Amino acid sequence: MKKLSNADVVVDGDDIKETELESKHTSTKNAWLWYSYDMADTFFSQAVISLAFTPFALIAGIALDWKLSKVFIVLSLFMAGSNLLIAIFGPILGAISDKAGKRKPAVLISAGIMVTVTALITVWSNFWWACSLFVIANFCYQAGRMFYDAQIPFIAETEKRGFTQAIGGALAAFGSVIAIVVSIILGQEFMFGQHSLNKQNAALWNLDNIELDINDLDYGGLRWLFLISAVIIILISIPYLFHKEVENPPEEKLNAKEHVKSALVAFKTSLKAILSDRNSWLFFLAWFFITDAANTTILYMVPVISTMGGDALIGMTDYVILGGIVFSIIFGIIVGRLMNRLGPKKLFLGVGISWFIAILIFVLCGLGPIPSWIIWFGAIFIGVGFGGIWIVGRQFIMVLAPPSKLAQYGGFQKIAGRVSAIVSPLLFSGVIFLTDHLAGLTPMRLALASLLVLFSLGIIVALFIKDPHERYLKGERAPYKGIYDKEG
Repeated sequence: MKKLSNADVVVDGDDIKETELESKHTSTKNAWLWYSYDMADTFFSQAVISLAFTPFALIAGIALDWKLSKVFIVLSLFMAGSNLLIAIFGPILGAISDKAGKRKPAVLISAGIMVTVTALITVWSNFWWACSLFVIANFCYQAGRMFYDAQIPFIAETEKRGFTQAIGGALAAFGSVIAIVVSIILGQEFMFGQHSLNKQNAALWNLDNIELDINDLDYGGLRWLFLISAVIIILISIPYLFHKEVENPPEEKLNAKEHVKSALVAFKTSLKAILSDRNSWLFFLAWFFITDAANTTILYMVPVISTMGGDALIGMTDYVILGGIVFSIIFGIIVGRLMNRLGPKKLFLGVGISWFIAILIFVLCGLGPIPSWIIWFGAIFIGVGFGGIWIVGRQFIMVLAPPSKLAQYGGFQKIAGRVSAIVSPLLFSGVIFLTDHLAGLTPMRLALASLLVLFSLGIIVALFIKDPHERYLKGERAPYKGIYDKEG
């Protein structure tokens, strides 16, 4: 594919109309106000999804006198249900947001419901109560994330979007740091990691060999982490209330019913456009596979690190995660700096390979002569992958989608990511369930290894994407004419 000059790029009338919707100026002050929500919802992902909900639900499941393998299955079904909802309704909600021309109100409504139901989990230490509320909280978190990502072209001009996202990603990682600090203060890791594993032979890595006395179970700070997290999310996101985005109000005013009808028509139109564009469906397919490992690792981060690390890393789970976060901050900035130079495809492949290496290290950690401390290197590669994957995903959507349909394409990205998040937890827990009685084998290790197959497929699919990044920077917008021509 030859390098395009400015003369090679033809910006037609539709491209001009689309780019007129975008921000023509990047206000530093406005961008910093906008970043605050990124930090807040990253805090939710780390504190609630990774550190609080999974161990809380596992302990609550054990309180029902269930085996851990059964708890994993039921927990995964709830997570799958939540992700199925966002996969179904995400594109429709995105289309409504696009048709209304406003994304900020949608973010605020989603966030408001998210923090409310998160706080309510603290009310009752009950498995069914916690899982039901979490389904709602996770749905609103994913929806709010979709609306927030769609704001980027209406916050920053084209040339500065990569760097703007890099700064936002780096600052967002501090939300994870705050979550880890709060977790350490509350001592939640002791309640799951040390209480559940250290009293038994963690070296067996066989979940059903862990026999716990139900009367000794203690939720400790886990229960209060939900309420505290809700309060912290509100405080962090206050600056977001004052940022401004370029709005593209509809040409005609519609009532709610007409908005939904119009959004469904736009949804069908976008679906046809995606299916007819090889680049778009290849990206969504690759995104499906690659986010598989990311979603599963985030969801099961505490039990994975606690189990894979064994006795040598008891009490160190939070610090291993913190190490990964530090590298995610550093690499997030690097990804943003390299975005204009390398384009999203090369960076997508890079972070995908990094995730693969991280999971491979977790699988090998403590196996035979391999020492448990190599899990720290796994944390480094997790940080590299985590610091870049969401930034690259955003950029790919901006490159592939017309500016007026960003939230819709973001909704389709949610379908790919959420369907992946349906499949991966079920695959993970299914392997644990099927192998927990096999002598000499490690259910958690085999479950992680099974994800590497899907992850490899994602990297292979991404290789076939033709990156239109240079044409995007020169002002052309999707669909890109002649991109699959030999000379194009």
